[in-house]
Amino acid sequence: MKVLILEDDESLLEIIKEVLEDKGFNVVCFRDGQEALENCLNGFDCFILDINVPNVDGLSLLKEIREHDKWTPAIIISANSELENLQRAYASGCNDFIKKPFYMYELETKIKQLCSLEETNRLINGFTYDIETKTLFNEQNEAIKLTKKERRFIFLLVKHQNRMTSIEAIENYVWEGETISSMAIRSMVKRLRTKLPEGMIISHHFGYEIKTI
Repeated sequence: MKVLILEDDESLLEIIKEVLEDKGFNVVCFRDGQEALENCLNGFDCFILDINVPNVDGLSLLKEIREHDKWTPAIIISANSELENLQRAYASGCNDFIKKPFYMYELETKIKQLCSLEETNRLINGFTYDIETKTLFNEQNEAIKLTKKERRFIFLLVKHQNRMTSIEAIENYVWEGETISSMAIRSMVKRLRTKLPEGMIISHHFGYEIKTI
């Protein structure tokens, strides 16, 4: 899981980074809001944002994120838990709020709760998907060989199962901030369909969906 952390307290930032990396997370850290803004659409699975940071504050950053990404969980961390601050945080699109100081266990728990999915997802034709390892299995329980982008694409669709995943979300998550053409997505989907049962990936005018049971 790829996590963005925006926190200008260097010691706290290092603690969060170390603990989450020990749990297997891929952690990308920023102390400056403008730098985080320039990199926030690079395929993250969770955002952890302090409010009071240099240049672009955490709530302004979250509003910008929500212009492009409505679903990825975001946790606001702040020493100010007054009602007005809480209201601003949730109005900006956060999923949860943690008051400083906090125990790392609390942050870990909230990340797991917000990002939790069924460990194994049943797809059509006996195919299954293991969310933890991002592995797709066929009806004989054999792992399907996927490229990195194909793995991220399937993970994103399973995460958004039963609803369409937009082209913009696919660009941001699968290509992790790279500039691409719509042809690149169509080419990847075409290659991926040769490995999957017919009808598993459903095309929409503005995105894609995966068929589950």
